Amino acid sequence: MTATATSNYIGEAMRATATLAPPSLADNPGLLAWNLFVMTAAFCLGLMMAGRQARRLWRARAIDHPTDPVSIYRIIIFLAGCAIASRGGAEAVSLWSWSSGDAATIERIAELKRWLDPLSIACGFTWMGLHMLAEPMIEHQLRKAPLPVDMWSRWPQLRRPAAVLLVSLLMAAAAVGLR
Repeated sequence: MTATATSNYIGEAMRATATLAPPSLADNPGLLAWNLFVMTAAFCLGLMMAGRQARRLWRARAIDHPTDPVSIYRIIIFLAGCAIASRGGAEAVSLWSWSSGDAATIERIAELKRWLDPLSIACGFTWMGLHMLAEPMIEHQLRKAPLPVDMWSRWPQLRRPAAVLLVSLLMAAAAVGLR
């Protein structure tokens, strides 16, 4: 099926129904709200994670070699954030725009999703492959100087992600409740 045929199919499906959400969500407001929340939060949190790792990689570029365990770790996390952000973002935009009544926009967004899906999966495959290749060396480095991990002191670092989750949940509930 060509892109035009796919777009026409989506446009026809959209014109033939006045549903709250795509037919795959079975016109279930709870399921729509849940998906809006999860996909919006995935986009925002994935983007935050990828951005944080990109900043760290950039700042340490003069002292860290690309094959240093810390660099590989940061690249793995960067790729994971990119995969989550691009996949969640594509689906979030699709769900947020569904009931706009503008079939042409929905067709373009559906095509954009199909372009982003391979990119998301490529980031995921690269992250997994890099992890598989580097895992023994990273574990070896981590065992050299065992340092205790004090995660409890880092709990305040979760305030912004928790706020993103709360705002995403409120936005999704409001969008579904007010439609």
